[in-house]
Amino acid sequence: MIQTASFIFAAKLSLIALSMLVATAVSRRFGHGVGGLIAGLPMILAPLVAILLLDLSAERVALICWATVANIPACVAHIMMAGWLTVRFNWWQTLSLASLVFLTVSLIGSLLPPWLMVAVAMLFTPLAPRFMPAGRLKPEQVAIPATETLLRITAALSVASAAMLVAGEAPALVSAMLLTYPINGSVLPAFTRVLYGGEAARALLRGFARGLYGVAIFTLGTAIGLDHFGKWTGYSFGLGCVFIYAAWLAWFSRR
Repeated sequence: MIQTASFIFAAKLSLIALSMLVATAVSRRFGHGVGGLIAGLPMILAPLVAILLLDLSAERVALICWATVANIPACVAHIMMAGWLTVRFNWWQTLSLASLVFLTVSLIGSLLPPWLMVAVAMLFTPLAPRFMPAGRLKPEQVAIPATETLLRITAALSVASAAMLVAGEAPALVSAMLLTYPINGSVLPAFTRVLYGGEAARALLRGFARGLYGVAIFTLGTAIGLDHFGKWTGYSFGLGCVFIYAAWLAWFSRR
């Protein structure tokens, strides 16, 4: 089987690099907020779940999806905290405090029933952008040079590599935290804060929070689909759910 640890490692890094390229290209064309929205969608997670399904049973992948949904509140807390702090603090202070919130919420969530955290994820995630500062920016093109794009990808791959390598040797709870840490939601705002200012970072983070609901919808839909419809039909059900959400976002943005 092609499903080996090294293959998954290489696949995830490739997907992270691709998602960073896509988000940067969208930011160039439509602005930081839309770039954050695209970065928040499951561009990494959806292909990775498909790779897992090549070698693992539907039941095992469903459990992974349920665990991912249960930790989404920690990702949302990270993004919300960063959105509020990014104007008041510099990038590394903001990132440190937001990461501390992520770890704290992850730890608290691990002590609560998984079904409760899933319910919190599905109810709270779509409301999160309403409680975040919008960033006083109009949607417009952003001149992001190729050098910055390369640095963004390098930083994202470095963080992802370190997280995955440590996760392999860490206790289960620590591994789960590291593997669900919002890498794009950390690297992109950090670069944006340094180079374009706090309001631009806020716009990106608020867009990321809107996209993150797509991750919740995909993982929940896939988990339910795998439990009831089988492997590839269940995965298709999850994809269909997130495509409907993406279509709704496109329709809403045109309005």
